[in-house]
Amino acid sequence: MVTRLQQVVKGAALNFRRTPAEISAAAARLTAREKQVHDKVAAQAQPTFANTIAPLARLENASGGEAALISFLQNVSTDKQVRDASSEAEKALALSRMTSQMRSDVYGSVKKVLDDTQGLKELAPEDRALAESMARQYRRSGLGLSADQRAKLEHTRKRLIELGIEFSRNTNEADGVELFTRAELAGLPDSYFCERATETVDGVEKFVVTTKYPDLVPVMQMAKSEATR
Repeated sequence: MVTRLQQVVKGAALNFRRTPAEISAAAARLTAREKQVHDKVAAQAQPTFANTIAPLARLENASGGEAALISFLQNVSTDKQVRDASSEAEKALALSRMTSQMRSDVYGSVKKVLDDTQGLKELAPEDRALAESMARQYRRSGLGLSADQRAKLEHTRKRLIELGIEFSRNTNEADGVELFTRAELAGLPDSYFCERATETVDGVEKFVVTTKYPDLVPVMQMAKSEATR
């Protein structure tokens, strides 16, 4: 008999039981699916909303959630091997997305849909807005630049991805702490302080905040004090 827990573990919910090998396999599956969809779009002889814009939008919708779940484990897992695998998976997925966003052949198919003014008029307003937004995203990714400029941009974006993931990994693995009074952490919900370690400094109770994701991100997002953030 399959229990509710087993169903959750096998589904798309956040799965803390994923092994490093499963994380790597999931990332490989997502990147392969992404390439398959983009290859098919690029090969369209007569690009339309149905065979070009819709498949790209469905891909983003279907893959985004699973990619986020895979990447999130680097911030919360107690297993270093899982954290490392999650970090590497995020890097692979980010580089794959960047490569896909800079494919001139895919952009060519998208642009043909936009250039078909009559076909564009026949689309529902939401679909037309989606097509225009998608074309704009490709232009912002550098598809309107020369080949040399695109190569420079691709190098810069790749380096930014690598630095961002390295920074995230370093903050998660660091042992640094900061001490704050409850007043200095105003804006954080009561749940943030439940079972949180404290230290007494000069007779004043202060809460321990580490550089790890579960500690750092809520403070950066919700603390009212600019000095604290």
